[in-house]
Amino acid sequence: MALHVVVTGAGGFVGGFVARWLAARGHEVTAISRRPPEPAAEVLPRLTWRDGDLRSPGSLPARFDVLIHCAAETPERCPEPANLYQRNMDVSRSVFEQLLETRARAAVFLSSMAAYGKVEVPVITEDTPPGELDPYGRAKRDSENLLQSCVDRGLASALTIRLPGTVGKGSHDNFLSTALRRVLSGETIKGRNPDSPFNNIVYVGDLAAFLHAWIVNSRSGYAVTNLGATEPLKMREVLSLLFSFSGREERVVFESGGKTPFLISIDGALSLGYRPSTVRESLKSFVRDSIQGTSE
Repeated sequence: MALHVVVTGAGGFVGGFVARWLAARGHEVTAISRRPPEPAAEVLPRLTWRDGDLRSPGSLPARFDVLIHCAAETPERCPEPANLYQRNMDVSRSVFEQLLETRARAAVFLSSMAAYGKVEVPVITEDTPPGELDPYGRAKRDSENLLQSCVDRGLASALTIRLPGTVGKGSHDNFLSTALRRVLSGETIKGRNPDSPFNNIVYVGDLAAFLHAWIVNSRSGYAVTNLGATEPLKMREVLSLLFSFSGREERVVFESGGKTPFLISIDGALSLGYRPSTVRESLKSFVRDSIQGTSE
């Protein structure tokens, strides 16, 4: 079933990957970004680029089937807390109001593990109450509530996905992406909690496949789900694999302190049709893409 899918934030890593992935599989995709794509950007026959300010009325097409809302200001790119929160909320309000006007059938909002705030439990589930939230996490939570209200106002189906570090060629602003860049540059990696289990990783190809399956067979009502990988590894193994998959000599130093480590329960995502890779497979795909320049 071919759908008209609107992807916001298509100028970013996740949004751009998802837009191209869906277009390559036969969907009509409108990819919205703040700036036009680079001249060298991949051209696909079913992919239309549209640049504009998402806070403005009419920034989305008048009619489409599904919205995938990826656009967000991050702390790394908008360090002023008040502006960070306000910009993200202004975009979400505008996008979701336009969504209701189009009579689209479904929407997905890409949220973040930041929506849980300060984590003090060993395993996070969708029911874990949020701790202290920073402006980015608060904007994610409040945007989630806006999407849920869209269902209350008539939207047939909506899904919020709380993402950990999402990796692939060109990923950034998360621990593993920074670590791999340092590995490839021959630097020493500093880590913490070497014996703590870790599954806080999503390979972008797994995310795109899940989005594809969900928009084709979306469920009625509103749902929230976490994503992560299967078969957790200890953090010392995770960092070691970055070196071994890259063919680099291992250089790791572990320090004390840092945030409380936690695992992500993905039982809810599995029930929704998510088919994740293991932590090891996710790391291998990430390194392969980054070195060879391919993504699947």
